[in-house]
Amino acid sequence: MKKALLAASLLIAVGSFAGNNNFAAIKGSIETGKGRHIPESQVPASIVASFYSQYPGATNVNWQVEREHGQIVYQAQFLLNGQRMKVKFPA
Repeated sequence: MKKALLAASLLIAVGSFAGNNNFAAIKGSIETGKGRHIPESQVPASIVASFYSQYPGATNVNWQVEREHGQIVYQAQFLLNGQRMKVKFPA
């Protein structure tokens, strides 16, 4: 019985460390109004997909994460048709 409990505990521990916990790390590391540059790989896939479907010709994309009104917001700054643009996506 002890071995079964130990095995179950190890599986749970490994599962919690193996998951993609970027959101938890981001949530605790930013302050209101202070964006932090992040690589696109740290932006949720659904937000990246939404961005590229809305702005298919976007180039030189730079991502930031910040907190606005207590909510995590991802911001993309990019070039589109020669114009510098900015768009925000709530998490």
